[in-house]
Amino acid sequence: MRVTTLSIGDELTHGAILDRHGGWFAGRFDALGCDLVEHRMVGDDRDLIAASIRELAASSDLLVVTGGLGPTADDLTREALADALGESLVLDPEALAALEDRFASRGRVLSESNRRQAHRPEHARSLPNANGTAPGLEARLGDSRIVVLPGPPHEMHPMFESVIASGIEPSADHEATIDINGYGLPESRAAERLGPLLERDRDPLVGIKVSWSILTASVRGTGVEAVARAIERHWHPLAYGRGATTLEEVVGGLLEQQGSTIATAESCTGGLLGGRITEVPGSSGWYGGGVVTYSNECKQQLLGVPAELLERHGAVSEQVAVVMAMEAARRFGADYALSTTGIAGPGGGGEHKPVGTVWIGGCDTTGDHPNAWARRFVFPGDRTWVRDRTVKSALQMLRLHILGFESPLLWEAEQS
Repeated sequence: MRVTTLSIGDELTHGAILDRHGGWFAGRFDALGCDLVEHRMVGDDRDLIAASIRELAASSDLLVVTGGLGPTADDLTREALADALGESLVLDPEALAALEDRFASRGRVLSESNRRQAHRPEHARSLPNANGTAPGLEARLGDSRIVVLPGPPHEMHPMFESVIASGIEPSADHEATIDINGYGLPESRAAERLGPLLERDRDPLVGIKVSWSILTASVRGTGVEAVARAIERHWHPLAYGRGATTLEEVVGGLLEQQGSTIATAESCTGGLLGGRITEVPGSSGWYGGGVVTYSNECKQQLLGVPAELLERHGAVSEQVAVVMAMEAARRFGADYALSTTGIAGPGGGGEHKPVGTVWIGGCDTTGDHPNAWARRFVFPGDRTWVRDRTVKSALQMLRLHILGFESPLLWEAEQS
């Protein structure tokens, strides 16, 4: 099945909101065995929307449109679809009744602006939306099926599954794309390790991309599983998971398997590491807690870092990172602990400790005696990049330690 998709909204074309629907559609349609041939994005222009619907429908079996179904004057998808079909808008009594019931259940009266959401092109049908006020629409134009869904993901995703995905049965020989993720390996070296696997005339086809420092190899075609396993071997031990799996999820899974716990002590990341950890459902079972000690005074008061140590080596040092990790493990009674202390910038750097210098500490109390260490990194990029890379490096460090692997990571510097 040939599929095209269309995202609508001035907020997308003006860059106020990122269009994430294109990537999401690509993944879902790939899993369903469909050929997504084009994703387009247009603003709130009635004529442009109508023209795009006609063009995309002419080149596909299925066109999925998102956005522009709201109650305001700039929501024009309903009218544009009618233009593309050469039809007038009519009031759908069932859609109107559903809207009235929804508003009544919340003690509200349906406004005139919301009432226009119950209109549809004459020969289209309304699609119920259990999570919002905007009904979807379905119509046919020539040989193409057109499905219009609301833009908000929490409304669009469940409607996609019930209206579109439920009616598509992937062919028996279809193999979904597999994404292998890694962290801590330069893209050029990652490509060198794969060698012939990256040749463009191969089946399956392998491509590499980097997004927010996460390295991803996508395998698409025939025999993807065998090639995916080969990539994981070539990137070992820095390949950590597949698909949408995150480092924090992998680390959490390892801790859960062991029945172990972790604590954090953060300076330059200001709670970002703990925040990432607690994004994982069920993290309360293995994350005891953390402390943010941004100032030297807090490091002394909350973690007991000796003033002499801070004066002699500075807050951004191996010694301080080690003490922070050890004290976090001790005070929270955790099996493992991670600490971060560094210079995120834009100021504060110097000749021996430039901006981007970060020490990441770790502590393991699962043996007969606590084992603590720290590793030094010099991360490129602005403040946001330095903090994000610090968190990912800390999680990868702990993952490797739990698994018993020794491996340097990208941007790791010699200790000094």
